Amino acid sequence: MHHVDVHVTSVPRSRKLLDAVMPAVGYTLRYEETDFVSYWCNGTRPAIGFIEDGTPVRASAMRIAFGVAQTDDVDSAARAAIDAGARNVEGPGFHPEYGDDYYAVFFEDSDGNKFEVVQDATTCACA
Repeated sequence: MHHVDVHVTSVPRSRKLLDAVMPAVGYTLRYEETDFVSYWCNGTRPAIGFIEDGTPVRASAMRIAFGVAQTDDVDSAARAAIDAGARNVEGPGFHPEYGDDYYAVFFEDSDGNKFEVVQDATTCACA
């Protein structure tokens, strides 16, 4: 995969959450403009971009999940998301509906875009 773009109503408003959570999952700022910002892992792709739509964004059922190495990394990302105003936070904790050792946090940005941070040693993680 090369990159993913997520549409948001306002990039400046979204930056509070993004600038808190993206470093917690190992992503750093790649590029920024007034209406676009992107982050990447270890200076490589895939990148994730957030583009200002200019109209109310209709969130989809899609969820973007970031893999991290340890449960402590999930906890750190959860604290960052909560402190930055994430909505509908579930966890962090174990979610046996996905697996016996599935440890994750789920949250949404101000536009309803869905995100997850999950501990998974087999994921090509940044954090």
